[in-house]
Amino acid sequence: MEADLRDALVAWQGGELPPGREEELRARLGGDADFRRAFAEEAWTLSLARVAQAPAPRWLALHEELGLAPSAQAPAQEQRDAALLTALRREAPRFVSVRWRRAAYGLMAAAAALILFVVIRPTRQAEADGKSPILAVVVQSENAVWKSGEPERFPVGAPLGASRLELVSGRASLMFTSGATLDFAGPADIDLLAMDRVMCREGRLRTKAPHGAEGFCVETPHGSVTDLGTELGISVTKDGQTSVAVFEGRAEVSLQMAGQHGVRSALLKAGDSAELIPATGEIRPESEGDFLSASTLHLPSLPVSSQYAETILAGKPRHYWRLDRENDGAIPDEIGNGPSLRLAGGARIERGETGRPNARFSGNNAPGALYLEAPLPMPAPSHAVEFWFVPESTGLMSLGALTSVENERRHLTLIEVGGNRPGHPPEAGVVRYLMRWPASSRGGMNIYTLPGAFPCQWHHLVAQQAGGDMQLFIDGRSAGTAQATAIPDGVACTVHFGCLAYRVGDEQAKLERVFSGCMAEIAIYDRLLTLEEVREHARLGGRGLP
Repeated sequence: MEADLRDALVAWQGGELPPGREEELRARLGGDADFRRAFAEEAWTLSLARVAQAPAPRWLALHEELGLAPSAQAPAQEQRDAALLTALRREAPRFVSVRWRRAAYGLMAAAAALILFVVIRPTRQAEADGKSPILAVVVQSENAVWKSGEPERFPVGAPLGASRLELVSGRASLMFTSGATLDFAGPADIDLLAMDRVMCREGRLRTKAPHGAEGFCVETPHGSVTDLGTELGISVTKDGQTSVAVFEGRAEVSLQMAGQHGVRSALLKAGDSAELIPATGEIRPESEGDFLSASTLHLPSLPVSSQYAETILAGKPRHYWRLDRENDGAIPDEIGNGPSLRLAGGARIERGETGRPNARFSGNNAPGALYLEAPLPMPAPSHAVEFWFVPESTGLMSLGALTSVENERRHLTLIEVGGNRPGHPPEAGVVRYLMRWPASSRGGMNIYTLPGAFPCQWHHLVAQQAGGDMQLFIDGRSAGTAQATAIPDGVACTVHFGCLAYRVGDEQAKLERVFSGCMAEIAIYDRLLTLEEVREHARLGGRGLP
């Protein structure tokens, strides 16, 4: 597919275009009949596919409203083409605006576009800054070659909004803000439509929807596969024939019947497979399709400079745990006779495939924590907490906390990743820094970052306060400031990393908001770090400003 047509379809679905691009595309749509015809055909196909897979299509109501007979066929290409041109001439706003799309839906005699607008409410909402929201993040790439000809067009860590991905060869893995993961191998042609929905024209896919991400849907040109909390494989050929295999859990498959409005469906359980045959409308049990093998998510190594530890020690932290070694469950403090951090539950020191060892947390599979056995006097009137972390999930996870000695459920300070900014839909990579005084289990002052602390990337974090003046830095850049009630000098607190709260003797299975990923280089200061220090520490770990 040529670049102009691809961009026009991305814009039509609500995606963002570079400045000036919409004017170029509008001009070509108005003056190039062949291009306009190709666009209208693709828009019609996408619309029919979306409508066919809608959970509860209101066919009769739509027929009545649109004036279509039950046997109405797709309008002629010339009719769609002319209606599209009329819409373009009548509407002047920017190409991707909701108003433009609505006008195009209404003026296209190709009723599918209007059906798409009526039946399926858009799940993508523009952010306040006008940018398309992030739907997924590239978390792994194995020799991926994209149709654009740019091998690194979608590098690991790249956030993706509504877009079209055409993979020529190799393999890539995405993690959606819903928590679902999608692996696919080239050749593949996929549209990202929402955080829980993709359109696959061709390719081999493997999806996994953990608890909380049920309902992830893969649409095909003639049907759909809905992941009901499963792991499954999907193979779509160029002619639309679809093979499905359920490896775990359940899935619902549906197939649009040719020449009618009926949708045939079937429920598959673990071990089942099926083939969807568009030509006959059959869902055949069992399939010999070529399904993608499972992939293992590999976290990158932290590329800290050999000068990193020396630089941190020169800054005179109160405590410094590198998290690169342990002795009988104790992680030594690099500062003289400072207290050791203890490993609890599934937390462990683990050497990756390459690079230095780090503290490894396995999330809900094996909940764990790092903690100090004795209370730590709050380093007031100012203090800073600094560490590195790499998440392997988009879920809400606690990174570190200072809590009340009397009740570990009452927080003084809490740092989390994966939460939602108030008033925003689910997002990936949002960090929250919370302060409360008196210590409490609710309320307090928060700083929320923009999405950016994405999975499968190391991130440098500094959270600090002086007299209640809060500052948060991510990867060497300021992420926000706030004013909270100051915590008095010398308040005793418990210290733990990797869960919402931990006390010796707690059952690991009951730990909450457990972290999944790795941590390294934890330092606590009884002063504020300067902006220059923050940037230098981030740079020595391979992040931040050059």
